[in-house]
Amino acid sequence: MGIAFQVPTTADFRAGMDAGLTAAAGWFFTAPSGTPAKTISASQANIVRLLNLVRNNAEIREVEAALKQDVAISYRLLRYINSAGFGLSCEIQSFRHAVTMLGYDKLNRWLSLLLGTASKDPMAPALMHTALVRARLMELLATGLVDKPEYDNLFITGAFSLLDALLGLGMEQILEAMRLPEPISDALLGNGGRYQPFLDLALASEAGDGRAIAEQAAMLGLTAAQFNAAQLQALAFADAMEF
Repeated sequence: MGIAFQVPTTADFRAGMDAGLTAAAGWFFTAPSGTPAKTISASQANIVRLLNLVRNNAEIREVEAALKQDVAISYRLLRYINSAGFGLSCEIQSFRHAVTMLGYDKLNRWLSLLLGTASKDPMAPALMHTALVRARLMELLATGLVDKPEYDNLFITGAFSLLDALLGLGMEQILEAMRLPEPISDALLGNGGRYQPFLDLALASEAGDGRAIAEQAAMLGLTAAQFNAAQLQALAFADAMEF
């Protein structure tokens, strides 16, 4: 039995498994691999359309109409909101009722995560878990450092940070189809901005780079205790999430 750690690339991972390794670990799966797809799929396009409607505060009837055009999304939304976690006393069966009960902020977050699950990549489960950790970690780290309305934006930044790997598209191409706030786009493209330090800290955490973690945390005015608590909460959040 052989186990490899800190595997740098997907090619190395596959070579190791072909050579008889039992398991291999590393962050190689977070890097986009292969030739990017030319366009987003129909299901991905429908999710992007809904995201744009929600982010622009479209009328509920418009969101409802868009939901009715995609049976898969509609089913997953009703299943999600009728889950035990919501603790509703009655089952929701109409899209309008679902959107009203969920609210646009939570619907925006749910659709953002759903976009990642549309991937056919075999690495998708690991990528989604990593994106969820980043999303929740960035949101928690921002507590008290930015205005409350921006917490969701930090979450979305982390959730979308692996879309290029998940969807097999270039990040610029993905962002062209979506109308996101500038700070989110800037961070996702590595162009700086006020959300970049939070994403950089999340990436340093993944890499286990103690020096970079300390530097980024200090830059944001965060203590080691604050960072560690946020990281543990983010990991627990990702482990508990189901789609």
